[in-house]
Parts: sequence; C-alpha cells; structure tokens
Amino acid sequence: MAVASPRKHVYYYECSHGRFRLTYFIPPGELQRLRADNRISPQAEKDFPDGVDLDCTEANFRAFKEAYGFRPKKDPDALRRAFYAILSTTRNWKKFYGSGFIPAADLEQHVDAVDGALVQKKLLEMEVEAPRAELSLKQRRKLKHRRAMQMKQAHSVLREMRVKGIDPKRTLSQQEFSRIGMADGTRAEEVFIRLHQKQQEKE
Repeated sequence: MAVASPRKHVYYYECSHGRFRLTYFIPPGELQRLRADNRISPQAEKDFPDGVDLDCTEANFRAFKEAYGFRPKKDPDALRRAFYAILSTTRNWKKFYGSGFIPAADLEQHVDAVDGALVQKKLLEMEVEAPRAELSLKQRRKLKHRRAMQMKQAHSVLREMRVKGIDPKRTLSQQEFSRIGMADGTRAEEVFIRLHQKQQEKE
C-alpha cells in the first residue's frame, strides 16, 4: 500500500512529557530532484523508495553523507535546539504527548535566532576545539563538566525564549504551521511509528 507521505521536506516529531525525537524526512519526489541535480547517490532512491527518515543526530547525518553523498543543510543539534525552543513555548509542553509534522522551512527559519541567543550568552561554542584524543584525562573531564553545565544553562534559556509565530496558548499540535501537501495512501504517522518501533527492537 502507498504511503501518504509529505510531498516536501518535513520534520517528524514524537514528544513525551518534555522529551522528544526529531526526524528529518526526504520524500521520494525530493530524492528524485536531488539525484537529478547530482546532489545524492542514485542508490538512495533504490534503498529508500518511500523516502528517507533520518534521525536528527550528528551520527546519523554523518553516516548518511558517507553512504549517499548528501547531508541536510542544517546542523542536527541546531535543529534540536530550535525545536526545543518551539516546544517549550507551547501550552502544557511538559505534559504534551503526541506526534506530527513541521514543514522544514517552519523549523529551519528559527535556527539562527535560537543559536544566536545562545552565542550571545556564551552558551554555544562556535570555535573549533582540539581533538579529544589530544587532551589529557583531566582536561577531558573538565571539558565534559563544562559542556554539561553549558547544556543545562542553554536549556534554561531555550525554555524562557518565546519563539516568533508560536502561540503560547496552544499546544504543539494546535500550532498553525504551513500547510503540508500529502500524497495519497496510508497515513505517514503510522508508517513512522512502525519504522521507529522496528528500529528500537533492533537496538
């Protein structure tokens, strides 16, 4: 049975009481365009006939780039920070349980503003640090502790941030994001849930 997948790039989210999983989805039509522009290996279309669902993590983005020659334009950690800022702006976000789609442009437009706020407060390091292998054990421990403290402070800033265009009186699923055109077939949310369940069974 055909999948009722979005016609354009979207992010799929699964939220559970303040925690979330964010997935970048490349629909079949977009894969064809990327291949036609020589931006992705033709093998990707063969391996993902229903589209690519790519977890927003550095490891997954890097692995996909190595396998198929394509990497989404936005940093996965930056995307997660922007999504967290959006989520924590919404009503009862700590109790929210649900899943859905956000158009790629609707999420990506907030990345620079969110990271800019963290950079201003010196909670996001933009400089390149020495490879961890070159650091002593004491230095690695100190770095790990510093990053943990920065992350805790960054999350506090993101929770206090009010994202433009997000209504704090509505839950995440009630927000008015851009319309998402869908292909005919089985609801994509059901397919994503099955895929994630299978992936979790393997882990």
